[in-house]
Amino acid sequence: MIAGWSGGQIQGRRKYQEDRYAVVEKQTATVGGDVRRLPTPLTPAKDTLFLLADGMGGMGHGDLAADTVVEHFIASYRQPPPVSTPPAARLARALEAANQGLTQLITREPEKTGMGTTLIALLWHQAEDTIEWLSVGDSLLYLYRDGRLLPLNEKHNGRYLAERYAAAGDAAHADELRMMGNVLFSAVDGRPIREVDRSDHPLPLQDRDLVILASDGLETLPHDELAAALVRSQAALARAGDAEQAGQAIVNCRNHLFERLQEAEAPFQDNCTIVTIGFFEDRA
Repeated sequence: MIAGWSGGQIQGRRKYQEDRYAVVEKQTATVGGDVRRLPTPLTPAKDTLFLLADGMGGMGHGDLAADTVVEHFIASYRQPPPVSTPPAARLARALEAANQGLTQLITREPEKTGMGTTLIALLWHQAEDTIEWLSVGDSLLYLYRDGRLLPLNEKHNGRYLAERYAAAGDAAHADELRMMGNVLFSAVDGRPIREVDRSDHPLPLQDRDLVILASDGLETLPHDELAAALVRSQAALARAGDAEQAGQAIVNCRNHLFERLQEAEAPFQDNCTIVTIGFFEDRA
C-alpha cells in the first residue's frame, strides 16, 4: 500500500492560529509548512507519525502549548525504545513526555498555568498496512471508506462522554454531562491526563481509504455534509493511475474541505487544521 498526505490550516475568524500539525517520516519532519531534516531516521524506518494539536485559546498561550507538546512528543518518539516495545507503548511514552514538557514549562513560567492543547497521534505502519492512534480532547479522526464517514476516536467533552455513561446505565451522570455540552474534560495541560482514547488494535487499511485528522473547526460542516464532500475525493483516488495522480487527489481533497468551510461563512469560524491521508494500491 502507498500513502500520500496533505496538510493545511486556516485561521478562521480567530485572532491567532493556535493549531499545530506535524508529520514525521524517515528522516524528515514537517511541522506545519516547515520541513526539517532530522539527524537520524525515525525508527522503525517504515513508520510514519502524524500529529495534530489544537491549543486551548480560552486559557491563553494555546499556540505555545501546542508547539511544546508536538516538539516533545516527536523528540520522545524518536528515542530508541527498549527491545520489543510495542508501538502503542511508544505512543503512550511520547504522550507522557509531551505532558511532562508542558509541566516543566509551567513550573518555570507559572503565569502560563491553565494552558493546554488537544492531541491526536496517528501511526501508519507501512509494512503491515495498518494504523493505530491515541487522542486526548475533542479533535477529530475520521476514516472515509466505501461511502461511509466513520469516527475513529472518542471526543472528551460533556456531550460525547454522556453517551458513554448512558450506555453503561448511569443516566444521572449522563444527564449531568449533557448539560456541560462541548466543555472539554481532558487535555494535555501538564496535569495528569484524565481521558486518553486509544485504538484497541491496529486497523487494517484498504485501497482508497481516506483518513482525516482535523481540529474541531471542521465541525462547522455537519457530518452528512462532510461525508458528501469526500465522495468526489475518493472517486478521484480510485481513478488515479499512478502515485502522482493519487497525490493530487489527496491535495484536492484537503482543498475542497477548506473551500466548503469558506462557503459556510460561519460567523465564529474557529481555527481549522486538516491533514488528509489517502491509501492506495501501487498501480504502476
